Amino acid sequence: MSTELSPRGDLARLLERRYNIERAVPVSRAALGLRAVLEYWRERRGVGRVALPGAICHEVVVAVLAARCEPIFCDVDPADGLVPQSEWLRARSVGAEVAVVVHLYGNPADLEVVKTIFPAPDCLVIDDAAQALGSHGTTCEAGAGGDVGLLSFGPTKHIAVGNAALLFKSAEIAEEVGLRLRRTTPQPSATRGALAEGFRARLEIARARLRGGSDEGSAPFAGLLEGLEPMLATPYSPDAEPSTVRALLGYAAAAQIRVEKKELWSRGLAGTGLEPVGMSDGCVPWRYACRMPGLDWPGQHRIAETLRSAGLHVSNWYLPAHWFLGQPAGALPGVERLAREVFQFWLDESAAPDAIVRESGIVRRVMS
Repeated sequence: MSTELSPRGDLARLLERRYNIERAVPVSRAALGLRAVLEYWRERRGVGRVALPGAICHEVVVAVLAARCEPIFCDVDPADGLVPQSEWLRARSVGAEVAVVVHLYGNPADLEVVKTIFPAPDCLVIDDAAQALGSHGTTCEAGAGGDVGLLSFGPTKHIAVGNAALLFKSAEIAEEVGLRLRRTTPQPSATRGALAEGFRARLEIARARLRGGSDEGSAPFAGLLEGLEPMLATPYSPDAEPSTVRALLGYAAAAQIRVEKKELWSRGLAGTGLEPVGMSDGCVPWRYACRMPGLDWPGQHRIAETLRSAGLHVSNWYLPAHWFLGQPAGALPGVERLAREVFQFWLDESAAPDAIVRESGIVRRVMS
């Protein structure tokens, strides 16, 4: 089975109209699509330095490495999780030609600034909207602002029916990337599952050492991404396409519900010391992200475990991505600060409005 949808169907045409782009290419997962895009660029240009935020999903880093590219990690502002202009400029000054712009937690980033720093055709801007379906920046919807856009319909995302999609301004690049995807051989689910389970186990050991006060710094995280490339090669599920189309056609209402749930969390957590991470106008959030300034790793763990024991879904992703490549603690202070201060609460169908009101009350009691 191919990892990419061979015939162009209703989903591709719907995405092309919605985002006003030349070509949409459905793909099994966004990280696999990113790998194919970066391979195309590296072979075309002969170089592969990729600027991306250090606050990012580890699978994005796996995709960059699998494409035999060099990641240039950028720091972020903990207040919104986004890369400031100065960091994009620094990455460009050391030779980055590709910028992966991530709308972290759904917070819309300014693509226009990035495109002036990474101008076409000598550079490539990738608009990663995997966590930002429906979010709007100053000029367009997230995913449509770069040369290539990434959407995800995988587990936990805004539309969680499976698969993903690539959005292209250039039909020529879309065709080249599509050919690469069709040549990709999916890996057995048992292989992918074993790799994911092994990574999780090693990651939890490293996290325990971190919050246990180890003086090793970032060292326990170095090398944890090695050998994970087969995880990206998942088969495309054509049966999910009709569900994706239906969800997209009715998405305006679903997006508004997410925004309303975000406001419920914001009001419910007011006065607790938790500050929203962005979550401003234009954001259709993936989760309600907030942080407690000044928190340390043990404190974050204690609070999160207390909330989980009370029945709340809470997450503290993402760990500093540059640590996985052996870069020292302190290299990206904004990324590291956000990682140890952040809490994320659910906004999907499992989070009913009355449950959010009740759970925010539990958070208030725990934080007091």
